[in-house]
Amino acid sequence: MFTLLAIGLVGLLLFSANKMNQQDRPMYSEAEAEDRTWPLVLHIRQDLKLIAGLMCGVLIMLGILADRV
Repeated sequence: MFTLLAIGLVGLLLFSANKMNQQDRPMYSEAEAEDRTWPLVLHIRQDLKLIAGLMCGVLIMLGILADRV
């Protein structure tokens, strides 16, 4: 039960993160000529996605452990 809840929560978070990324992407292309910090913002976003993915893996593993106990 906890594992399914964790997988559902992870799926919801991934869907919303992808949707927001698609909405923000055109703004990065427009800001390219004006602002020199846009590559930094893109790299920070990629790092945050990696950290979120690792935390989702931990959440699923905790769900598996909670189901066994």
